[in-house]
Amino acid sequence: MAYYPETSHHFKNLVESLTGKKVAVVGHVRPDGDCIGSQVALCRALRSVDIESVCVNQDGIPSTLQFLVENTPFHRGADFDFSGWEVVTVDCADLKRSGGDVSTRMAKPAGNIDHHISNTLYGETNLIEGTSSATGEILAGFFLDCGYEIDSDTANALYVGIATDTGQFRFPSTTRHTFEIAGKLIEQGVN
Repeated sequence: MAYYPETSHHFKNLVESLTGKKVAVVGHVRPDGDCIGSQVALCRALRSVDIESVCVNQDGIPSTLQFLVENTPFHRGADFDFSGWEVVTVDCADLKRSGGDVSTRMAKPAGNIDHHISNTLYGETNLIEGTSSATGEILAGFFLDCGYEIDSDTANALYVGIATDTGQFRFPSTTRHTFEIAGKLIEQGVN
């Protein structure tokens, strides 16, 4: 079963276009579970196919989400030099949402992956799934559709993103699709 049959191949093409490049995975200001979880998951997936990648956020990581980033390189936006780095944004409806310290210093994003229907399509490749509950749900579906590795750290990050953006599976954005993907993540080792 394909979770995103119309867009997963575009995700795979994006990843392939990043081969041999350095990638900064950028999230939004005042990051929440979906932002941090999506950043960590995408960074780990890229690293699993030998693409050098790091996470960059203007703001710090909330203490409740520190456990997600223990095995993933994370940088504060003000301290990061974007020279020579491609950018992929996650969970950012518009470029300004990444924050002034970040959005004004990075190049146009090679990729923009998001679930907000208000997304302004600012990336070179825009992978927007407005009916999905969370960016973590989209990334999990892409990883499953394309056969990318989902280790337990990646599964935890994606699950946290989905759980927080659905209000622990209570919000109306929670669908059967959401539960199916969450179930697949549990099979991959979610704690």
